[in-house]
Amino acid sequence: MKQIYSHIKLAVVSLLIFSACTQDEMLHQIRENETAVSDVLTIQHVNVANFDTGNSTTRVINDGVTVFFEVGNSLEDVNGDEIGILLIGEDGIGFANEPFKYINENGANKWVSKNSVSYTSKIKKVIAYFPYAQIVKDGKEFVPSSVNELKELKKEKETTEFKDKDLLIAEINDIQSHQLTINFKHAFSLIAFSAEATIKLDDTEEISYLLDLSDVSFSIGDELYTPESMSGKYICLVDKEQLVKNDFRYFYTIDNTTYSKTLKDPITLAANQCYTFPCPTSSEGTADIAVGDFYCTTESNKTIILPRNAAGIPTGLTCKGIVFHIIDDFETFKSTNDLNGSNLNGYQEKHGLVVSTKKGNNFGTVAAAAIEQAFIDGNVEKYTDTETSNGYKLTQILVGTENLGFIALNNHTEKLNNSTAWYAPSFNELKYLIQGKNTQTGSTSGQEYINKQLKKINADELAGTIPSVTFYNGTGDHGLRLMTGGSENGWHGIPGEAFYPICAF
Repeated sequence: MKQIYSHIKLAVVSLLIFSACTQDEMLHQIRENETAVSDVLTIQHVNVANFDTGNSTTRVINDGVTVFFEVGNSLEDVNGDEIGILLIGEDGIGFANEPFKYINENGANKWVSKNSVSYTSKIKKVIAYFPYAQIVKDGKEFVPSSVNELKELKKEKETTEFKDKDLLIAEINDIQSHQLTINFKHAFSLIAFSAEATIKLDDTEEISYLLDLSDVSFSIGDELYTPESMSGKYICLVDKEQLVKNDFRYFYTIDNTTYSKTLKDPITLAANQCYTFPCPTSSEGTADIAVGDFYCTTESNKTIILPRNAAGIPTGLTCKGIVFHIIDDFETFKSTNDLNGSNLNGYQEKHGLVVSTKKGNNFGTVAAAAIEQAFIDGNVEKYTDTETSNGYKLTQILVGTENLGFIALNNHTEKLNNSTAWYAPSFNELKYLIQGKNTQTGSTSGQEYINKQLKKINADELAGTIPSVTFYNGTGDHGLRLMTGGSENGWHGIPGEAFYPICAF
């Protein structure tokens, strides 16, 4: 049996290859030996039950307001999800596989029969399934007559897209009218793996978060499965009746340490049920603040730095940025940036630099000479120095100069607790951000690692040419220094690219 994976957002997938059976042939089958009814078969409501984890919650897919299915503009539109309706006769044999497409019609989203199939007395049972597919078996169109047949067809089909691997089923045994209400359930069991840790918000409160797992796999007997990552967990759909002691094993890695676990007691599996297996670790994260940590705030604006091995940001926290450099000599940093009077106490007696989770703007429209004159008028001695972390001081000069048109930070006016205001980085600070700890020219190790962390939380990743506020005044050209691919860009002027704002804590 090929492994199957889960997906919550629903999308169309074919179970087998498309057939050449015409619409007229399909309708001819339906019309044989049936009592005519004027009403067209319609779908009124579609509900999808969540994988049951002990809660009785139901996710409504289409209640007229909330829509999770993809909507098309017409029956001919390539977009728009489709539900399959299997029509079963008195003899228990399926005689039609009817597609219903989700489209917007006259401003309303609704399910519409693609063949305008009639509600007839021949229909004794309906099996609804998602996603719809035209099914071919032995070279001929095939209409499944049971849920088990549908499940077997699904397992036989190779699917590569994560979103295409879920199968929803609903059986309606007593057809009372042409209007159908479909209550979908997942056809398979869901196995999930997650690791949790906690962090203190203060002396009385702590918050749980998911740890970042890697190399997750599990075996059932001789079959090896590789689950896929979703929302900080690893999940996989299986079609098994039971997990047996010592027959079910799972493996995972946290912080470069690999673990192996074995099932202690047998578990009976059921469709539409979720079974979560904990992934304990000998260490719940780094004790000290480190590069890659998530700089977060609580709802009451307290600062919490979440360890870098977190799989995501838990509810109750908002990630403002990623720590990309630890400052060893903070007194010098404060003096360089005229911050000696500021209340910057650090975090757990550590100080560092944080890059924002969202891009800033470009500089604005101004002549390069005006920028240099602003630095000269501000008595900044090292505005061309590529070895000095003075981005905060340079930024304050630019912000405070009238008619300079500095708009890079217009979308970063929020003041964080116990940190500087957001500012544009100096070239030296860009080295730490892009080149990494060793600041080797041409290296992008820092950028790659920070982007990995930003990607976890769907934030703006570092890309392309990145400007600094360090000035270049050469014989051939002059302007702000830029970095591309870990090296200084040969062009100097007023960059059109967006800045990546940073702050210090």
